[in-house]
Amino acid sequence: MDVREKLARLNPTTVKFDTGYGGVAELTNQDIAAALAFVPAGLGREVLMACWWADGAALSRTKLRDAVVAIVATEMRKQWMRRAEAHTNYALAAACVGWSGAVTAEQRQERDIAESRLREANAACWPRDTLEYLPNLSKVIIDEIASQPVCSECKGMPLVVSGKACKCENCNGTGREPISDRGRAKALGIDAALFRRSWKRVYEWMLTKFRDAETVAAQHLAAALRREAA
Repeated sequence: MDVREKLARLNPTTVKFDTGYGGVAELTNQDIAAALAFVPAGLGREVLMACWWADGAALSRTKLRDAVVAIVATEMRKQWMRRAEAHTNYALAAACVGWSGAVTAEQRQERDIAESRLREANAACWPRDTLEYLPNLSKVIIDEIASQPVCSECKGMPLVVSGKACKCENCNGTGREPISDRGRAKALGIDAALFRRSWKRVYEWMLTKFRDAETVAAQHLAAALRREAA
C-alpha cells in the first residue's frame, strides 16, 4: 500500500489510490502520525501533508507558506541578478562602441551578443507579481499532484514502457497523465493565452519542485513506517 494512502487514513474520509510502495505493514493511525516526525521538515513534508492529510496540513499552514516563499523568492533573486548582470554587460558593450572614433565589427558583435543575452535574461524572469499569486498557484499545483491520475501509456512506470527500458513520451517520464495548459489555466482562473505567455514557466518550475520534494518526503515516511512495523 502506498504510504500516501496510509497518511490519508488520518482524514475523516477514505481516499483511493492507484500507486504503491509495498512492504509496509498495517499500523494504527497514531503510528502513522508519529512517523511524520521522522520526515525532514521543509517543503516536502508540507506538500505531502497538504496533498494527503488536509487536517494535519491546516495545523501547519504557515510552514507551507514559508517553504514555498523561500524557494520562489530565492529563484526570483537569481533571475533578477542574472538580468542585472546582463543589463550591465550590455551597457558596457554599448558604451564601448565608437569610443575611439570608428566603430569596429568586433565592437558591434560584442554589443549585439550582449543585447541578445539581455533579451534572454528579461524573457527568463517571472512576472513581478509572482509572489502575490503564490497562494493560488500553490493550491492548484497541490490539487494537481493529489488528483492527477497515472499515465494511461506507462501505467505509472515512466521508465519502462511496453516492457522496454525507455522514457514514456506521453507523460515525459513523470508517470502521470499530462494536463493541458488550458486545463491548468482554467484551474488558476486565467486565460489560456495568458497562462502560456506569463505563468507556464512559473507553474512548471513549482510543480517540479513540489513533486520532487513530496516524493522524497514520502520515501522518508515509508522508511519510518517500516521501522514502526518491524
